[in-house]
Amino acid sequence: MYLDPISIILAAGAGLLFLVTYFYFWNRWRESQRANVLRTSAINSLDGAAFEGYVEKLLIKRGYRVTHTGKSGDLGVDLIAEKAPYKFAVQVKRQAQPVSRHAVSDAVAGKAQYKCNAAMVITNNLFSPGAQQLAHANGCKLVDRIVLADWMLENKK
Repeated sequence: MYLDPISIILAAGAGLLFLVTYFYFWNRWRESQRANVLRTSAINSLDGAAFEGYVEKLLIKRGYRVTHTGKSGDLGVDLIAEKAPYKFAVQVKRQAQPVSRHAVSDAVAGKAQYKCNAAMVITNNLFSPGAQQLAHANGCKLVDRIVLADWMLENKK
């Protein structure tokens, strides 16, 4: 049986075109879902303490055991979130501007104080390039508004 190489190339091209189109529209749909959940949740209007409580509830729904560190002298760590094998020192930042590297350095530095093996910074915004670079260098998990929206969508299911 003879297979025409042109037909094979055309079929592969059509399949590739279909996949690209599918993922393009799936991504647009996912972005609209995220935007909708962020808009309807009004997390940007919460004060710092209320946002911290909201994040705590999301972490609990994700299977973490969460404890508060207390307000004064918390060394930049707001929550401790445990889910084997990790114990995260969590810095929660509700901000109108992108989060700077200082939040990452606080979470990483507070990790030892609370006997944690990982650090995480969670925000309703995005992270500055400096924060991303420092987090990458120190293995700090960053949860920005996009990931937070995904968590919120999971929570709705």
